[in-house]
Amino acid sequence: MILSLSTHFLLLKPKGCGKIGFLCDPHSPLHVAILYISIYLIALGNGAADPALATFGSDQFDEEEPKEEKSKTLFFSYFYVALNLGSLVAETVLAYIETTGNWVLGFWICAGCGGFSFLIFMTGTRRYRHMKTSRNPISRFAQVFVSSMKKIKFQVPANGEGLYDVQEGSDPSVRRMHHTKGLRQVF
Repeated sequence: MILSLSTHFLLLKPKGCGKIGFLCDPHSPLHVAILYISIYLIALGNGAADPALATFGSDQFDEEEPKEEKSKTLFFSYFYVALNLGSLVAETVLAYIETTGNWVLGFWICAGCGGFSFLIFMTGTRRYRHMKTSRNPISRFAQVFVSSMKKIKFQVPANGEGLYDVQEGSDPSVRRMHHTKGLRQVF
């Protein structure tokens, strides 16, 4: 929204532009700062929300029920199609609109689509399943990172034995990733 407002009111038509033979006046430092802050806020918002949406979507399905497992697969199919269609529209329709010189309209279309998708996301808030975290995710990430560095030269056994441990007395609220034979190291 800030990017659309700043381009609409501040950046696209600086004072002195449009007269033949005259150079455009440079933008004020405040206008440039508003532009960069809005761009960084967009990057921060996309970097935080995009990975979380797929994970949050997968948490909405119970893996123990076969019907919900099929729905989970369907969700990821639709999610992937929606991402690709959004990229297609952004690379074709919005690029065409902005190439014709309608930058303000292009930014407002993006802001409108973002606001509409946020509104749709918020309408389902009461129906979402919320998973409670049991431990600090940063410490769990650090454990995985340290463990992978320790085992960087580990040779994988041909039969796959001894690749994971089932700990007795572990916390039952923590969901464990079960061993699968679906993914094998190919090289």
